[in-house]
Amino acid sequence: MRPQDVTIVVLGAGINGAAIARECALSGVSVVVADAADVASGATSWSTRLVHGGLRYLEYGEIDLVRESLAERDRLIRVAPHLVKPLKFLLPLKRSRGGLLASAARIVGFEKLAKSLQGDGGRGAWAVRAGLSLYDVLSTDSKWPRHSVVRDLAHWPGIDRSIFPIAMSYVDAQMVAPERFTIELLSDARSACASHGSRFELWNHHLARLEGNRVILEPTASLGTQSRSQRKEVRADAVINATGAWVDRTLETLPLQSPLLIGGTKGSHLVLRSQELYEALQGCGIYAEALDDRPVFVLPFLNGLTLVGTTDVPFFGDPTEAKADDDEITYLLSAVARLFPRIALGRESLEQHYCGVRPLPSGRQSINGKLLAPASVTRRHMLIRHQNAPLPCWSVVGGKLTTCRSLGEQAASKILKTLGVAVTGCSRDRPLPGAQGLTGDQGVWQAEEFLVRKTGLSRVAAGRMIGLYGSQAIDRMGNHPFHLCKMIDGTTLPLSTVSHALNQEWAHTLEDVVERRLLLLFEPVLHRKSLLSVANEMVSIGRLAEESLEQTVNTLTQRFLRRYGKRVIV
Repeated sequence: MRPQDVTIVVLGAGINGAAIARECALSGVSVVVADAADVASGATSWSTRLVHGGLRYLEYGEIDLVRESLAERDRLIRVAPHLVKPLKFLLPLKRSRGGLLASAARIVGFEKLAKSLQGDGGRGAWAVRAGLSLYDVLSTDSKWPRHSVVRDLAHWPGIDRSIFPIAMSYVDAQMVAPERFTIELLSDARSACASHGSRFELWNHHLARLEGNRVILEPTASLGTQSRSQRKEVRADAVINATGAWVDRTLETLPLQSPLLIGGTKGSHLVLRSQELYEALQGCGIYAEALDDRPVFVLPFLNGLTLVGTTDVPFFGDPTEAKADDDEITYLLSAVARLFPRIALGRESLEQHYCGVRPLPSGRQSINGKLLAPASVTRRHMLIRHQNAPLPCWSVVGGKLTTCRSLGEQAASKILKTLGVAVTGCSRDRPLPGAQGLTGDQGVWQAEEFLVRKTGLSRVAAGRMIGLYGSQAIDRMGNHPFHLCKMIDGTTLPLSTVSHALNQEWAHTLEDVVERRLLLLFEPVLHRKSLLSVANEMVSIGRLAEESLEQTVNTLTQRFLRRYGKRVIV
């Protein structure tokens, strides 16, 4: 069969499903992607938004995973510099000694012994420096900055030096908008299929089930009446279940018999609005330990906000319903207050929270039959073949943001080999669409400068557009000067971005546009007039019924408050 005649159906339009779809498309096969919700609406959107090697994985002996992650970190910065940027981290430490024996016990699998050896002082500078030295060795890019000892913490006046007298620093990377990264992966998959003469389709808001070698896609109620499509039927040569924390539920729906694959944990995050805290970070991330020795990140985020995460709590319910609870909010606020005691941080600083479920492997059993700590469960990705399926079918278990591309490459190789199709394309050095013409930070800065000169946008507004669209930002402005562009009320984004999201980026609902295309959810002050502006634009292009406008905006406003604690200003 010609590659174009082979159809691979990917279930799940998150970061892993999008990466697999793109990798398969680069070899010329036809690809159909389906998701019961929206693109990047699961753990992709609710991660800590870091692209990193996984320093703490070294303690669990996952050397190969760290090496792979560091290689992918370096690669993603090259192929998507507008979305993935280096971020310097400071590691405040309580003591010089301690932690080496505990780390050694963890490496050989003795978690209980490790906890007893750890004591209450956390990891010491010697242990951390040993880990950072190995981290440097495993980095494949010799130009990447090496770790250093911070000898003068006076440069960090916000941190309590009576508790944290020592510090180390190193550099990893941050992906502020994984939603946009996922959109670009899928857009590139569509372009690759077009160049090969093969088919690419994406059906979000559709449930899937198997009937022999056919995948039946039924539209969900969330699709809305204006965008409601009919039932779709796709002849498939292979199916990949990349639905993350929903993997087991998807297998039940298909239906396919399988042992339990996912044993997810809940990771909650806070988004804080504190100018003092944001300035105290000085553009760097803080990687510290909470009182229970769990890692906590305090990170600069969008629009002058600060992101704090994360927790690691076993979760057994519907991932759709997972949200940060009061104990988790208190835990994370306390961790930040311990680092920055002179900065007043309370519930009034909490702009919003969010929570996702990590698709970790099920069966957290140690050799002696006791449950492993969530932190010790591997973050590796696995591709599980379902031998009882009527056609080649796999499920993706595990994985993380950093290694999505390498997961896609490995999965495509295995799938195409099974189908007898040659692997003829690879994404290792392929820039994402928004990275065309950009070379590193300098290229991003030049793109921002060009946008400022061409349109008259402020530097901040231009940076925001580049952060969403990269080198394609000028096209999203319609090549018009700022004063000729109609803007979304209360924002610096042009209304043309709404129609582009609906017509080119598979958005169907107001939620799709606001949360995962334009990231308006993270406005420090989100006004109702902004939501109305987007909704009215949807009405004008026939994607929302006018009589439904007010109710749609009200429903989204209630969702923001219920799920994220986010208040929309009337």
